[in-house]
Amino acid sequence: MNGFMRAALVIAASFGVAGTTALAAEGKTEATVAAPAGVGGTLTVNGKATKVAFAYARSVPGFFDKTKTDVEVILSDVALDAKALGDSFARSKLAKDGKIHTFEIIINSEGVPISTTWRHDGFTGPTPSGLSSADVFTKKVFDGKTVDGNYKSAATEEFFGSTYAFDVTFKAAIAH
Repeated sequence: MNGFMRAALVIAASFGVAGTTALAAEGKTEATVAAPAGVGGTLTVNGKATKVAFAYARSVPGFFDKTKTDVEVILSDVALDAKALGDSFARSKLAKDGKIHTFEIIINSEGVPISTTWRHDGFTGPTPSGLSSADVFTKKVFDGKTVDGNYKSAATEEFFGSTYAFDVTFKAAIAH
């Protein structure tokens, strides 16, 4: 069971979510979970809003400094299986096919967002990545075990003819 799958199960358990089905012991990789409390908001692309319902978090090697640990947060409109969680190319394909819409954030060891990535079929050209220092991140908890916060774009932005904005709230156990 990879780190993201464990995180999905921990999230479900920590929020007392009913209906969790863990099939990893049988070699299956899907988990069915209801949206946990503390996860929500919208991703808006070209005027169309998509509700965020799931948050996953895991420790990753530092983006700028490999001796430090960053946290990757994936926010999605649908539950993601272990393959999608562990493979950015799989997420890109699912997004291209319109099956998922994700907003992914790398938060450095000091608790500051340093990068974002969109995986969303609503863009008419390439999808944006990076971030704006004008965007507002409000950190509630960032203690190595849990990431809890809100992240909001300062304004609607334009990228290669597409407009986008985000306003998301998330709370997730950090898989190590």
